[in-house]
Amino acid sequence: MHDTRSVRFLPVVFAVLTLPVIAQAEQLVDAREVARGDYLGPQYSPDGREILLTASQQRGLYVLGGGSVRTLTDDAEAGVHARWNADGTIRYRTKRGATRSDLVIARDKTVKPAAAIAQLAFAQDDRMYVIDRTGRTARIGSGDRFFGAIVAPDGDKVVFQGLTTGLYLYVRSTGALSYIGPGTAPAWSPDSKRIAYEVTEDDGHAIVASDLFVYTIATDRAEPVTTTEKVIERRPAFAPNGTDLAFDDNTGGVFVGRLQEAR
Repeated sequence: MHDTRSVRFLPVVFAVLTLPVIAQAEQLVDAREVARGDYLGPQYSPDGREILLTASQQRGLYVLGGGSVRTLTDDAEAGVHARWNADGTIRYRTKRGATRSDLVIARDKTVKPAAAIAQLAFAQDDRMYVIDRTGRTARIGSGDRFFGAIVAPDGDKVVFQGLTTGLYLYVRSTGALSYIGPGTAPAWSPDSKRIAYEVTEDDGHAIVASDLFVYTIATDRAEPVTTTEKVIERRPAFAPNGTDLAFDDNTGGVFVGRLQEAR
């Protein structure tokens, strides 16, 4: 249960939000397939040597490294909240029966309960709540259903999603709220200065197209880094070097490419 008794309300006012400039200043090049199966949602390990994967419907956890994929667990929905820890273990949430548990799993598949962590941002009743610079809870909402808060590595910035409107950025140290634009599946760069995400198209039933974008906070620019027709690039993740991106193609393939200035 979250304590929201002392709440500062910060509405999302769509009329005054400015869309970032769209231009292709960078492009993703040299993309190569690194795994093929029922895989999606890649995440680089802290040292960049391995990639965490899940499967369709977010089932199970797998680690790609050394040219092979190893299964850690086949728990249902394990990939929904899975994240690397700094020590190379993986924190995830599982549901067994009617109970949901936060667990930590190691490379040898040893599982133990996860320690409680303080939440800097969370969703409740379709609103986003972020602990601001003063320690108060800022409630961010109005006009959409908000979810999926992801805190940047520096702990100061939070990206979250509106169900119909797209991605937003909140800066805890300043209280500034910005609209990034349409998109889903955001992922932070290691230096907390950029966000990679997908912009998808659907036919009402299935995703039929998707490209990857990178948003730069300092310039308020969103740039498409892929513009392909045959590949459905989804769920990007920055490598620790800040240049490589991993992504999946929505058909079970996992790829790694490199960002470079567009020519």
